Amino acid sequence: MILLILSLTAGWGLSYPLSNSGNVDSRFFFQPDEDRFLYSRVDDDLTLIQYGPFHFGTGLTIETYLGTGRSDSGTAFRVSGGHWNIRGTIGVDYKNILFSILADHDRFNDTDSADSSSLRISGLKLSIENKVDIRMEDNTIFLPAGYIPHYKVNIGFYRPRGGSFQIGHILNWSLHGELNFPLLSARRIVYGALWHSDFYFHVDGSGSSRHLGEVYANHRFGRCDLALFLRHYLHDTQPIKPLKGETCLGLRFVW
Repeated sequence: MILLILSLTAGWGLSYPLSNSGNVDSRFFFQPDEDRFLYSRVDDDLTLIQYGPFHFGTGLTIETYLGTGRSDSGTAFRVSGGHWNIRGTIGVDYKNILFSILADHDRFNDTDSADSSSLRISGLKLSIENKVDIRMEDNTIFLPAGYIPHYKVNIGFYRPRGGSFQIGHILNWSLHGELNFPLLSARRIVYGALWHSDFYFHVDGSGSSRHLGEVYANHRFGRCDLALFLRHYLHDTQPIKPLKGETCLGLRFVW
């Protein structure tokens, strides 16, 4: 067995790439209120160690919610909430399919309000996603990524117990899925559609979910992308800042 393992890993090299990938996402809501007017999100993931097909890394997400000011406040806007996510990742890349284990910690805060509540959620997530290589040759104008869209599925497990890592939330486990389908390409612009669904299963046996659709135009600038998108939340009953019926226009920069 040891000889078999050594033979399989003989060609693997150990490196410390310190390479990062992520995006900045800003959205404007068409129906602004005290809880939502502008939304911004920053995601960044850093690969620390690479050993053959395995990689080890860490990541950070920061979200900020900006709402309109109250009539008696004298301000036009107010910060209505924030979200921070810190995570560690172990992944393996096998035939253009990425399998990952993520340990993460979320913290949600309502700010500048009478109810300045805080939720803290720690969990373990198992994830699988494929890699889509979009080529811009003349013969790939329609379905430039092929007939299989980019997909990502992950399942999350939570332990809602007291202490500094689990406060205030009602989740037991969750299931998340996303399909990103590049449909058309013109020069260096890719037009596509995205569907995302989240299913949450609560500790009391009940459940909630969120489903959204998006159309986008993505311009490629070498190793970076800039996308303009229109997103609509068809259904949202999950317990943290639900957005059912909301529509937003956004700009996303990806590196």
